[in-house]
Amino acid sequence: MRLQLPADLPPVSADGAQLRLAVAALLEHALRRRPPGTKVLVRAEAVGGSVDGGAGRVEIRVADRGASRPGEAKYWTAVEGAEGAARAAGGRLRVEETPAGGLTFVLVLPALAAGGPGRRA
Repeated sequence: MRLQLPADLPPVSADGAQLRLAVAALLEHALRRRPPGTKVLVRAEAVGGSVDGGAGRVEIRVADRGASRPGEAKYWTAVEGAEGAARAAGGRLRVEETPAGGLTFVLVLPALAAGGPGRRA
């Protein structure tokens, strides 16, 4: 597995237990789908927000290099579990094709504004 997690990610508004379940399901799925000898990439980044302190969102991407297409993902039990956990955590899940082949699952979570109230995960 290869991790790209910047130290300056903002906190997110999420249910921590559900967030862990969503990420674990996506990792398990990606590890099963990846071709032998390849790594799963996990990357997080802050997206959006504004100069005046708008919160934006945090996207956690889990990418494999398997031979799957986005339309197939809705039939996998692990993905259904991750999608439900993402919603329960306060976010959403989308699926994209990985440019080099395979799928990238993007867990989108609302970021907290600096000093803002909310659940932290």
